[in-house]
Amino acid sequence: MTSRERAVAGLGGIGFTVLTVAALGAARTPGGGYDASSIADYVAKGHRTSVFIALFLALLSVLGLTMLLIGLRERLNERSFLANVFSATSLVSITGFAIGWAAWLTVPIAIAIGGSNTVIDPRVAYVILQVGGVIVFGIGGIFLGMTLISLMIGSPQTLPAWLRWFTLVVGVLALASPAWFPFFPLLLWSLVAGLWLAATGRREAQVGELQPAS
Repeated sequence: MTSRERAVAGLGGIGFTVLTVAALGAARTPGGGYDASSIADYVAKGHRTSVFIALFLALLSVLGLTMLLIGLRERLNERSFLANVFSATSLVSITGFAIGWAAWLTVPIAIAIGGSNTVIDPRVAYVILQVGGVIVFGIGGIFLGMTLISLMIGSPQTLPAWLRWFTLVVGVLALASPAWFPFFPLLLWSLVAGLWLAATGRREAQVGELQPAS
């Protein structure tokens, strides 16, 4: 991977954080205990446009995460067991985020496509929302935590110590992502790792440009 590609991967990490926050804000998906009025507001006609926007932003955020993880993958020994663990858990996490977001936003999208004749019981809608949330925070968050733990263990010579230990702490917290709040340190980690990778790639590119051609 070239230095410019590393910089782009870093930007992907920044994008994962920014776009995930933006998608959560646009979706305004109700959480917590069941509340029929909240579900009714969520599927209201005026809210559907923002839900489509939220889905677009969410899928872009997953692309950003994919780019970041590709950039960090090279920090591991290509043939090591931990590198294979990193790749496998990354794939499951990315898939979980993509499918989870789609499931999480299915109810208002289904009503928008089906029209006024589409009626979904609020209790059924709530269950569907919970399924999507479990996939996003459960599968996506937990497996991303596993990815971070494998990255920390397998990169003693390729990542700075502060970033490795930060990665480990966030990775352990992410194992409790279904509890909602432990998921958000992942967004902070993605921003920090993305900034570090982007800065490193840019610095390497500048050094390469300054070196005389042989």
